[in-house]
Amino acid sequence: MAAKRMDLNKRTFLVLSGGSNPLGQSLAMEFSRRLAPGSLALILDEDEQKLLEMQELLLQQLKTQSVEIRMGKLNENHSNGWELMEEALEAMRDTGLERSIILHNEGVAATEMLLEPQTNQEWLNYVQKQLYAPVALSQKWLQSKHLKQVQKLAVNVTSSVMVRPLVHGGLLCSCKRARDMYFRAMAAEESRSGVNVISYAPGLMDGHKSMCDENGNEINLEDLVASKQLLQQPRVQPRQATLKLINILEEISFVSGHDVDYYDTFVL
Repeated sequence: MAAKRMDLNKRTFLVLSGGSNPLGQSLAMEFSRRLAPGSLALILDEDEQKLLEMQELLLQQLKTQSVEIRMGKLNENHSNGWELMEEALEAMRDTGLERSIILHNEGVAATEMLLEPQTNQEWLNYVQKQLYAPVALSQKWLQSKHLKQVQKLAVNVTSSVMVRPLVHGGLLCSCKRARDMYFRAMAAEESRSGVNVISYAPGLMDGHKSMCDENGNEINLEDLVASKQLLQQPRVQPRQATLKLINILEEISFVSGHDVDYYDTFVL
C-alpha cells in the first residue's frame, strides 16, 4: 500500500467517541479547528456533564460558526452510538460532504482498583463498552447511506503499553488487542472502497494516575508493565499527542492499516 497524506481542511463529518478525557478534548479541539466550513463534529461520551463543559469550551476556543459542534450522550452500554450518528447525518443532509472521519478514543481500566471484574455480567458489560460498541459504531459508519461515495478515515487510538501483558489488566489488554486487529482487518477489507485506517498510540500521557490495590496502597505503573523499557520514554501532553497525529496525517504520511506510535519519530 502506498503512503498517504490528507488535507484535513475538507467539508467533513467527524465522529469522536470517547471525548471527555484530556486526550479526547484535545482531539476534538484540534481536529475541529482544521475542518472546512460546513463541517459537523459529533462528540460522543457517556458523561453528560463533561460533554456540556466540552461543548462550551469548544465554542469559546474555536470562535467560529463555520463548524457545527454536536454532543451525543451514550447510554450505559454505549449501544446507541450509531443512532446518534444517524440523527446527526440526517440533520446535515445535502451539504456536499467531502470526507468523514471517525476517531475511536474509548478505553478505561476495568476498575479504578487493581481488581478486575469478578462476575460474568461485569466482564460482559466491560467488553460491550470497550470492544463491541466501538466495532458496531464503525460498521454502521461504513454502511451509512449518507456516507456513500464519501472518502473515509478511521483512527483507532491504541496504546503501546496497554496492548502488552499488564498485571491485573488482562481484560483491558485483551480488548485493546482485539480492537487493533479489527481495524487492521477493516483496512484490508475496505481498501477498495476508499477507506483509510490508522491505529495511533499517543504515548504515555503526562497525567497518568497511579492505581491502588484493594487496601488503598498506591501502585506505580512500573510495577504492572512487563516491559520496563517502554516506560523510559518521555511523558506526553494531550495536545502534543494530538498535534503529532495531525502531523502524521497531513505531512509525514501513513500507510493504511499500519500502527503508528508517538515515539516512532519526534517530528512535530
